[in-house]
Amino acid sequence: MLVTGTLRKMQTELQETVQYYWVFKDNFIHVNQLLDKKIHIKHVANECLNCGLDKKIWRQGFCYDCFTSAPQAGDWIMKPELSRAHLDEEDRDLEYEKKVQLKPHIVYLANSSNVKVGVTRKTQVPTRWIDQGAHEAIAILETPNRYLAGIAEVALKDHVADKTNWRKMLTNDIEDVDLLRF
Repeated sequence: MLVTGTLRKMQTELQETVQYYWVFKDNFIHVNQLLDKKIHIKHVANECLNCGLDKKIWRQGFCYDCFTSAPQAGDWIMKPELSRAHLDEEDRDLEYEKKVQLKPHIVYLANSSNVKVGVTRKTQVPTRWIDQGAHEAIAILETPNRYLAGIAEVALKDHVADKTNWRKMLTNDIEDVDLLRF
């Protein structure tokens, strides 16, 4: 089976075993069915997730120009404490920023390689946890916007990591931790 298209973030479905999908414009591949099978992936071009042009990808799937200008790549994405929509202040596109930032957000603890603190929109639970390879996670705080969740995360970073050790996660070297008592 030959499928062509732009690889994006995998879609997931929470079941007893998480189901993973590569979704393309006109097709999808159920990745779980590929386990223990030989596949061939060939890179033929780049495609910026914002402008769609074949340009060198800078970060987060965006070319440099889009990474530095698109609202989907604003600094507040990676650093929620920089959110300003609640103050009616624009970073790159206030309408977009309000749509994303002024929604309920969850501050959580997740265990993927180690216990870490993170922030996600409430609608992204449990997808965000699956994306991070967490084998367990709990919500510890719900806030009405991204900024407050970011402030809480910053305060917790003094006590809990905010990064996943991806090498440790990929080897499944995970210690069981009681997140309720952590």
